[in-house]
Amino acid sequence: MINKPDINLLKKELPDVQIDHEIGAGGFKVVYKVLIHGKPEALKLVQIPEDPNEEGVKEENRKRIYREIGILKKCESPYLVKLGSIELADLLIGGQGYVMYSEEFLPGNSLRQLLQSGFKPAFNELRGLATALFKAVIEVASKQVIHRDIKPDNIIKTGMNERPFVLLDFGVAFQIGGSNLTRDTLRVPGTLHYIAPEMLETGFRQNLDYRADLYAIGLTLYEYASGINPYAFRNDAPFNTLYRIKTTTPESLSSKRTDLPKEFCSLVDDLMKKLPALRPANISMMIKKMEAIS
Repeated sequence: MINKPDINLLKKELPDVQIDHEIGAGGFKVVYKVLIHGKPEALKLVQIPEDPNEEGVKEENRKRIYREIGILKKCESPYLVKLGSIELADLLIGGQGYVMYSEEFLPGNSLRQLLQSGFKPAFNELRGLATALFKAVIEVASKQVIHRDIKPDNIIKTGMNERPFVLLDFGVAFQIGGSNLTRDTLRVPGTLHYIAPEMLETGFRQNLDYRADLYAIGLTLYEYASGINPYAFRNDAPFNTLYRIKTTTPESLSSKRTDLPKEFCSLVDDLMKKLPALRPANISMMIKKMEAIS
């Protein structure tokens, strides 16, 4: 876990940046809302281990940051987060090394926050979410990239008409044909309850494609609509979760939300098929179908 910097030392190191508050932290990363010339941005600090025994982790973290920024620079979709004004730079605070950069600060709440509040979206909102995520994945896939971590925590409902939902965090994105950044080849990058079944197979990286992201979109839509992740059980062992991901088919979304159009529920169900070949793959066609559902 990240060793968060002393906030007063951070302010001294960045005199032109007004630190507002911490947005969140996880793994080796902490994010702050900051003001730069009066404009809000999201400042990211990623810890770089200095322990010689963790040299591999240090190099892996650094490469992931460069990959994430490289991807965001290439993508133009309004449904993907944009880089901010602070360029990638090293920062030393209290003897601890970090890499920092900024992204735009988006208004609104994550889908996770909305789920925790008990919010249940209507169909029009779910349609808008699906369309935004489909268009984001079209953009990402065109760059030969797989996000690999689409989930409610990484999607912001902004309240902006032109960008109602925005996808964040390319920290574990996979570049097709690129080098493997995971030192432990048996470790599956991503978040346990949103991992596509094919990512649990030996040698999965050789055949991985954007349909893994489509699976995660289906699961995210299912959870946002129903309030239930069918693979998340309290106090359950990771092995049991992985077994269910590979073998258990969730109940149809229509059984959880009888008010939603059956065509929409069927599409969500199909996106969560275990085999990538059984999932809908023509994203443009899915967007058209979504628009036609009444």
